[in-house]
Amino acid sequence: MGAYVDSALLPGEQVVAEARPHWAIFIAPGVVIGFGLLLGKAGAVVVALGIIWAVIQYLVFRTTELALTNKRIISKSGIIRRNVIDVSNSKVEGVTYQQGIVGRILGYGSVSVRGTGVGHVPVPYIAEPEQFKHEVGRVLHS
Repeated sequence: MGAYVDSALLPGEQVVAEARPHWAIFIAPGVVIGFGLLLGKAGAVVVALGIIWAVIQYLVFRTTELALTNKRIISKSGIIRRNVIDVSNSKVEGVTYQQGIVGRILGYGSVSVRGTGVGHVPVPYIAEPEQFKHEVGRVLHS
């Protein structure tokens, strides 16, 4: 579990399922770095921008948490500005996921939580989004 989820658990609350970002979050910065390297000396700025982008993505990767407990769904993301969603299981209207072709091949997608009073909250680049959605459905309908 992530540090935030661990610290936010209520007495008697247990994590049922957890989702983390997928490594595919690093593909685009890697492509930029590779392109910059192909340019040689002229690509130094491109490589530097790609490295900065990769570091930012690493921080996003390390700071994004999505968890389903026996009482609620908790999502935390953000590096400087923290975005926290905390929806009681009784207030969850639905969980959906979206996957493009590359996401289906590599096993990642965006998970969206819809809750009363929260609206529609997407969490991108989640590994195995279908599995997380099924766990939510199992917990909510049991």
